[in-house]
Amino acid sequence: MHIYNDECEAAGLDRKEVRRIAAGLSRYGKQARELGLTVFGCGTGDIRTNDGCLIVASIDGDFDGGDGTTRTDAYGLLRGEHYYEGSSHD
Repeated sequence: MHIYNDECEAAGLDRKEVRRIAAGLSRYGKQARELGLTVFGCGTGDIRTNDGCLIVASIDGDFDGGDGTTRTDAYGLLRGEHYYEGSSHD
């Protein structure tokens, strides 16, 4: 985990609050990985301002940045793109 102090200042953010949020997300990302789960996100585990222009922190964990495609399978379960890639499911 890394907090980008200059970017926090430029965005008018309290870096201590950004650190608290980043630490929690990093912790949950690690816990998810231990359970065999992937947190779907931007791939690099960044915390960005709403406009996406400033990255204020990088977080630890496994964040999959796939294309975000989802659809419901024949059983009514919501599936991500990895389920359909090269599979004969449905």
